[in-house]
Amino acid sequence: MFRCLLLLAILALGADDPPTKSAPLPPTRGQLELTLARLNSAQRHTEALALIDAYLTAHPDDAQVLFDGARTACKLSDARSAATYAIRALRAGFLDDRALDDDPALTRLRAHESWEQVRAVRHQLRDDAARARELAKQQDPQAGDETIAQQSLREWMARFPGGNYRVETNDQLNLIIASAIEREGLDKAIEMVGALSQSLRKNLFRELQQDRVLLVVATSKDAAAFFRNPEHGGLYAHEARRLVARDTGATLRHEYAHVLHFGDMQRLKQHHPIWIQEGLATLFEDWRVGAAGEPVILANLQSNETLDRVRDHQTTPWIEFFTLDAESFMAQPNRNYAQARSLLTFVAAHQKLGEWYRLYTSGYGEDSTGRRALELVFAAPIGRIESMWKAWVLANGKRDSTIDPGDGVMGVGISGVPDGVRIDSLAPGGPAVAAGLAVGDVLTEIQGHQVRSIADFLLVTATRHAGENLQVRYRRGKLYSIVGVRLASGHASPP
Repeated sequence: MFRCLLLLAILALGADDPPTKSAPLPPTRGQLELTLARLNSAQRHTEALALIDAYLTAHPDDAQVLFDGARTACKLSDARSAATYAIRALRAGFLDDRALDDDPALTRLRAHESWEQVRAVRHQLRDDAARARELAKQQDPQAGDETIAQQSLREWMARFPGGNYRVETNDQLNLIIASAIEREGLDKAIEMVGALSQSLRKNLFRELQQDRVLLVVATSKDAAAFFRNPEHGGLYAHEARRLVARDTGATLRHEYAHVLHFGDMQRLKQHHPIWIQEGLATLFEDWRVGAAGEPVILANLQSNETLDRVRDHQTTPWIEFFTLDAESFMAQPNRNYAQARSLLTFVAAHQKLGEWYRLYTSGYGEDSTGRRALELVFAAPIGRIESMWKAWVLANGKRDSTIDPGDGVMGVGISGVPDGVRIDSLAPGGPAVAAGLAVGDVLTEIQGHQVRSIADFLLVTATRHAGENLQVRYRRGKLYSIVGVRLASGHASPP
């Protein structure tokens, strides 16, 4: 009885107090990026800015998000607020002067009187940083020369201290490399990046990027924390001169193409539209060197996406596609990445990629969209070239990327790791078990093809038939071995 009375007394004491509501949690970076793209594409800029502000309550010094706030405020015709966000971004360490000076979304800010304040703050911060470096160098001749990439390395190691990263410098590629994968896997990744660098410089960008760049091959744990969204495989942040990749295959090739392209834009003082940036990067996800040293672009899973849309008459008209801003492009990423890659693959298949890029960059002042350069290299109006592209897409057909009944299967369940695909499960009595493979083994090569992602695995195995013998290279711990795997029918065991 006493306990009941006590409980009633406690409830009575709080009876007049208003009920409390817990404040909503601010969005994570991954949630922010996904939602912002949709809101801005729908012209819901007020909601987008409110979401940015909610994120900034927990992360007030996120320079990139502050810059996004400036861009979004401009879309709301609020140049003064845009200036406030831009100044906060600068003070938080935003270093991409090209974006401030050239981003079309900031046109309203640059035309407003508050732009002079932004420029003055930027000038002051750059001068202060230069004086600090000079003072540090006077006090210690070995100090004061830290590059942006070295700053990014220091920040990464402080954020992820348990990753056991080995750090090395590659002067030939002007990279700082941080990685925890086995030496052989890293050597093959560097060899691959070197071949890509040579081809890109020969055929497109001419020179290595001027600034040293940090390349992080992230551990699976750190990648999950950094990206948050499991669909995000890599990121190149030019303002931080930092490339982060989950795998050493298509993702790394994609982001490294960004490195050289951003370096070229920096030299040229140009800002190419999103379809060109992502089109060139996706182009080199799957490629090989041709007989004359030219890049030969290979069909991949994105080719099927575009084929389906061409058949269904659902592609974005080129004239509209060329003018998409970043928010609109990212609002439908699967569709737009695939179309950008297919468009430039078509150009490369006609051996006009290098010529198109040279004409585009030399005529950038007259047409920054890329349309005019296409009309010049094909000597045809853009509508006719678009029709040629659609016919080419249909003629090339579909790339087999599925395991159908009757196809050959290994009988493994897999997941991606930085240097290959890991076996997570085995079909009892299946081909992989018969070959001696075990859960935890990492497949790195099949029939001479490097396997660095699940997509690589599917593209190599999807066209194989039951009864075929495949040479499979794998890593168990730190030891590498090769086994022969005789594929079974898709009816008999799962892929």
